[in-house]
Amino acid sequence: MENIAHSLVGLLTAKAGLERLSPGATSACVIAANLPDGDVLAGVYGRWFLLEHHRGITHSILGVLVLPILLTATYKLADLLYARIRSKIAKVRFWPLLLASAIACATHPILDWTNNYGIRPFLPWSGKWVYGDLVFIVDPWIWLIAGGCVFIATSYSRWRLAAWTVAWCAFFAAFALYAHRAAMPDSGWLLGIWLAGLSIFVAARITLPINKFGQWAASAGLVLIVVYWVGLGLMHHRALDQASSVALKISGNSNEPILRKISENSNEQILRIVATPTFADPRDWLCIFETTSATYRFPMKLGEQHGTVDWTRFVRYPKPAGKEAEFVKAATVDPRVKIFLGFARFPVEGVLDDCLTQTLVEFADLRYTQPGEESQGNFGLTVDVSCDDIR
Repeated sequence: MENIAHSLVGLLTAKAGLERLSPGATSACVIAANLPDGDVLAGVYGRWFLLEHHRGITHSILGVLVLPILLTATYKLADLLYARIRSKIAKVRFWPLLLASAIACATHPILDWTNNYGIRPFLPWSGKWVYGDLVFIVDPWIWLIAGGCVFIATSYSRWRLAAWTVAWCAFFAAFALYAHRAAMPDSGWLLGIWLAGLSIFVAARITLPINKFGQWAASAGLVLIVVYWVGLGLMHHRALDQASSVALKISGNSNEPILRKISENSNEQILRIVATPTFADPRDWLCIFETTSATYRFPMKLGEQHGTVDWTRFVRYPKPAGKEAEFVKAATVDPRVKIFLGFARFPVEGVLDDCLTQTLVEFADLRYTQPGEESQGNFGLTVDVSCDDIR
């Protein structure tokens, strides 16, 4: 997830009661909730070094155990130094603050697990990626739930109300801008539902006394996020079922169960299939499945019985064979390709041209991009392969 969501959830944990454990606990919870993303500093060594190490050890079980200790020790030392300089009594309570920081820090990999980027929780012992496939990496509904409950718990002064007004305008603008860029056909009613939800939180803020219900509101926010995840989990299960049905039809044999041989003519077998979330609309899913001979990708909108596939955006990428496979194998010697393949969940390859001296081999991760797209970021690359390497 992006750091707005992490910060709001960290603040929720503080306002739900952790802030009472020690002075400085509120800020510590917000920092701890973002601390695993400190690995983005790896970006100073380049985009591929960042791709290799982002959501790595700092997002693992080991990282979540170590990072709160370092943060709490920093708070304690700073408090002792401040107290000595000002001739005052140190106030930070180490063990209670450590507990608060650990709980807040643990929310980070949990949130990150829910999207399709994934985490590697068992580093350094295992680099296996795990994916929740529930929430898009930017989710305006989490902004609404977490932000609304924190708003009720914290907006007890004029300047805080003013700050929240600016924040809500920024959230709405970001939602509208992203929806516009994604060309979402149903963005109007989604924005309307979001504004209706915001009005409920504003009404609750006006009605409820903050000093009595602030902690309850923050606790309710955490519960509502879990309920939201459960709902998305049900939608995800339904999306997988409907995507499996579509995959069977595409393969020409709807009577065979998924993950078994489905086409005697082509001897094609489905190896795996996923449904990943898209921005804001829980009815829209990006479906990808891999067979022994190709990888398929198609967007699908959930229906009552069968999903509606946007066939204009349906793509099939055959796995390289023959000389193309040799070029791809030669390209994997490139260190960037090794890093990319260690990250990519659904890598596809394509040979762009076959000239006398060199060939361009393109790699892309179908979760985020496709071969040939202009802007691929860290999710695709093109490698030059000398023809002499496969002769």
